[in-house]
Amino acid sequence: MRYLCIHIIIPFLALLFAEQLSAVEGIILNNDNQKPIAGVNIIIENSNNGVSSDNEGRFSLEINYPSKNTLIFTMIGFKDTSVVINQTNYDQLIKVFLNPKAIKMNAITVHSHKESNQSKAPSSITMVGNKLEKNIISDLATTLSGESGIAIRSSGQATQRPILRGYSGDRFLITSDGIELGDMSNTTADHAVSMEISAADGVEVMRGPETLAYGSNTIAGIINIITPFKNPKKLSSTSYKLLFGHESSNQSNLIGSDINIPTNDYQLAISLNNRSANDQSSPIGTLKNTALEKNDLTIGLTKFGEKNLITIELKNFSMDYGIPGSPEGHINGVDLVLKNKTLKLKYHSDINFMSFNILDLEQGYVKYGHKEFVKGSNYASVDLRQDIIYFNAMLKSKNLKIGANFQNRDYFTKGFIWTPNTNEMKFSVFSVHTKNLTNKKYQFSGRIEYRSINPSADDTFFSNIDPEDVRKREYLLASIGASAQKNWDNISIYNHLLFTSRAPRIEDLYSDGPHLGTYSYEIGEPNLEQENTIGFENTISFFGNGHKLKLTSYINYSNNFHILQKEGEGYEPGAAWIEWGSGSAGWLYKYKLYGKESLIQGFEPSTKLNLKYFNILANASICRAINLENDKPLAFIPPDLLRIQLEKSISFLNNTIEGIFVSNQNKLGEFEFPTDGYKLLNYNCSYTFSKNENIHQIIFQVTNILNETYYNHLSKIKMIMPEPGRGINLRYKINF
Repeated sequence: MRYLCIHIIIPFLALLFAEQLSAVEGIILNNDNQKPIAGVNIIIENSNNGVSSDNEGRFSLEINYPSKNTLIFTMIGFKDTSVVINQTNYDQLIKVFLNPKAIKMNAITVHSHKESNQSKAPSSITMVGNKLEKNIISDLATTLSGESGIAIRSSGQATQRPILRGYSGDRFLITSDGIELGDMSNTTADHAVSMEISAADGVEVMRGPETLAYGSNTIAGIINIITPFKNPKKLSSTSYKLLFGHESSNQSNLIGSDINIPTNDYQLAISLNNRSANDQSSPIGTLKNTALEKNDLTIGLTKFGEKNLITIELKNFSMDYGIPGSPEGHINGVDLVLKNKTLKLKYHSDINFMSFNILDLEQGYVKYGHKEFVKGSNYASVDLRQDIIYFNAMLKSKNLKIGANFQNRDYFTKGFIWTPNTNEMKFSVFSVHTKNLTNKKYQFSGRIEYRSINPSADDTFFSNIDPEDVRKREYLLASIGASAQKNWDNISIYNHLLFTSRAPRIEDLYSDGPHLGTYSYEIGEPNLEQENTIGFENTISFFGNGHKLKLTSYINYSNNFHILQKEGEGYEPGAAWIEWGSGSAGWLYKYKLYGKESLIQGFEPSTKLNLKYFNILANASICRAINLENDKPLAFIPPDLLRIQLEKSISFLNNTIEGIFVSNQNKLGEFEFPTDGYKLLNYNCSYTFSKNENIHQIIFQVTNILNETYYNHLSKIKMIMPEPGRGINLRYKINF
């Protein structure tokens, strides 16, 4: 810990002695009506360093001072504009006026579709553009790893899922364009996230009161995947994108393509991505039965009106993957097959109703299937399925969002699993209000949700649960949030308070049977009550001359934290906490769900220093979690982490050298084993160039350069095999 503290403090102290460099700041306005324009792309000429303007048309972009820089401003529906930044204007607020460009589209008008005035917590994370491209590796969790407060839970490479501030399961949401994916990755560690990260245009980790617009269980935030289908923009000609990639650690190959075809008032969009990987390798050998095959196809058709648009979107995701064997489970491993088919109908309109100017409606249907096979078997031992129908409506103004959501879920099980078929229904209403006062910003949010869980237990066998306890459960969930932010010239203070309610899952209440992929026999608790958590977050930000320093702390208290705990340790025939299985000894550990009083708190400092010859970025994550009933740590909490990055651009080449330092984890819950600390050295670079009006981008990455043998504390298979060794990754993308 002392070693980590030294590395955390040094970058922050360097802030005080760094050279005084600068960033150019400005606002982009429509030259016709003087209104701000959101979503304008701003890049430095002859580089791929750029940003986008925010919802108020503002931007801040770091430049190499005192060199002369030319900024290029591009936006569909407006003429490209360039501005030269030099010693005479680098320290001024730049005003840029874009002139609308006529697009002949049979009375089609181009909307900016300005969103409401959001107020995300400063601890939120946004990865778009080059930041996303240079960090993409394998999957969503690996791409986000190293960011503050994010760790990885896994049972092999195919099942890696992000963990936020020690929270797993459905205590945070993974959404696609603001709507949940509809898979079962939030239920247990062997269920994969049903998306391909290379298909995303961006990823954002949102925290604060704003998150209650998406769900009631957002104490740790939400992870929102931004797809090319989120805000369709009318194009004047057909556009294409091709993507090729290879990763050496698992010999995986990636191929992807996007195409947009406009015709009259309609536009067809197609996104197709395929990733195949062999077994995961490590410095001490290959982890058998971890290969995967992933296919992600999305087709969208949009009709543009003068003030509205309608999109129908069909998504077909499939994945075949393996879970490695274990002596206490299935010694040869488990094979899994999942399919996620989604149909969406979306309506977006610019309106003039009271103070609201945007109406969004979305109706969707998700058909998800998931099968588990003992290695070598053609018969599915576990067959899970869920059908989801949802409807979402939202009205937006500059400072207010109100909306409602309805969802019906039918859950089915077959095979060697005794969770009953269940119908789950939920209805919720929510509101988010933002108030700006000079240098202060306030936000208030609330969500009320009714949820019913109705099992069909007549044909289900229970060996550890009293069948009379298997009954309809109803929950009324109320969540509220409030935040306040005050800004001075070089400092900002932000605080938010969240009270969230989370209903138990079907599996939490009524599971009673073996789970192949996690080597466990899981027992629910039919009398489980809702989980209420109150959380407080504080961020102090210092900035100026292109430098930034953020100090974020949080504390979350729950009086009924749902914990799945092992009932004993070791193998002893006849013991109450041992159940039969198909491993070499024919047994599985029993896990039972409990509600415990708990406290989770943490500290996340980060800094960015723009020095003369390179930039330094550093962030750290420290998380502590206590079971207050026995004053012992909660299990599976990530160890402390420090990441330091050095960025240097040489001509068209953007280079980043990254060091990751992770402490040992000996603050352990019951039946948990310690892991040693480790150090990783990574390198990535990107090269972007234009030829024949086509944009080419090459991403080159080397991970774990020193071939370190290390173990992820949150991995279900850390006792079997370490994490991947040295890897070389290459991606090539062309837009034309």
